[in-house]
Amino acid sequence: MKNYVVWTNCQIQDPQREFGLEAPNYKNYDRMCEISLASARKFLGGAWQSKIFTDPAASRTAMFQQNWQRIWDLWHSEPCNILYLDSDTVITRATDIFGRFPEFRLFNWSTPKSKPGYPNYFNAGVRYYPATMSKEIWAAAAETAKNWDLTIWDQEQLIFNSMFWSQDLSWEDAHRPELNWQCPVVGQKIDLVEYNGIPPEAAHIIHYHGTRSSDAAVKFAEDIAQRVGINL
Repeated sequence: MKNYVVWTNCQIQDPQREFGLEAPNYKNYDRMCEISLASARKFLGGAWQSKIFTDPAASRTAMFQQNWQRIWDLWHSEPCNILYLDSDTVITRATDIFGRFPEFRLFNWSTPKSKPGYPNYFNAGVRYYPATMSKEIWAAAAETAKNWDLTIWDQEQLIFNSMFWSQDLSWEDAHRPELNWQCPVVGQKIDLVEYNGIPPEAAHIIHYHGTRSSDAAVKFAEDIAQRVGINL
């Protein structure tokens, strides 16, 4: 069975700031994606093939909608497992995901940690679609996605949380912060150990939130890559 690791690295055609975030900076995101890919090649276990979605998008939220459809199409094209990584993630130690989880997976909290209907609201920057995940959950989510609202920043994340929590996992099984350790480079003054529930030394995948300052994010990612021996 094929294993895919998927990133998105595309031009955003709308140059404006949206949702209080800085305007898209393709050069910086290209570098982040390069680092993320290199980290997977060094540390991600199993035989896998990379895919990078490069088709331009009208806006960031339109990009999220396109990602939804492209991953849907890929998963339904053949039996396969798919790990999706945001460009602003870096794997920092030997990590196994393929074949480890039979259900659709998110791994750790977003900000805020809760939303109406979701006492624990998880971040979708790292997500895993195994071949064995429920087709019924996929189909139900696809019905919601037909009415995608491009004015909602986290529309896709809301859909993924609906999918994830409908699987009735125990908290001990559901919460795996080491696989999406939240580390915003700028913009949030929080105790990261308290927030994630584990220290950075226990993290396998760090998500540093490049939309808040892509210049600082690239520097942060390059520093991590050098520290853990990722060749760029």
